[in-house]
Amino acid sequence: MEFTIKEPVTDTVVRLSAEPEDYNGQQGWRILYPDKESFVIVKEGEDWKVVDEEDFNPEILSVIVNGLRERANNPNSDVVF
Repeated sequence: MEFTIKEPVTDTVVRLSAEPEDYNGQQGWRILYPDKESFVIVKEGEDWKVVDEEDFNPEILSVIVNGLRERANNPNSDVVF
């Protein structure tokens, strides 16, 4: 799945890819940036958590989760957050 976000730190518009991934038995998403840097997020309770990065900006995570939700709910949408 691909979606577009507005990166909150730099205000840069970024096109991301998300691929389903099993992370130690938990269903998650591997988020891929255009430069192929990636990380995995999983949902724990009501919260999403980055599981393979130490110091991740929560503002960026929030924008990514909102982008995933928008894309899942509106497959033809390409809203920038």
